[in-house]
Amino acid sequence: MSDETDNVIHLFRQEPGEHIKRGMAEQWEIAFLAADQSLTRPETATSLRVAVSFMSHLIRGHFEVGQITEEQRDSLLWWIGTGAYAAEEIPK
Repeated sequence: MSDETDNVIHLFRQEPGEHIKRGMAEQWEIAFLAADQSLTRPETATSLRVAVSFMSHLIRGHFEVGQITEEQRDSLLWWIGTGAYAAEEIPK
């Protein structure tokens, strides 16, 4: 496998709509339920927020050193950001 950025699959060509964001939030909750956790628990939601923040820093760092393109950065940040959305919306 090459380290070139052209071997990365584009996650989407245009920003997904609200229905996709809500579906991803539900997928986050399903993943946590499988681990006997729930985003309705404040501690679990906080842990997800921390993980999203950490992953976002990693993604931005990869962009800053030229490992991924701006489009890839933006795509990854959007998808990872659905975790923060889930942490806010699922408990409601």
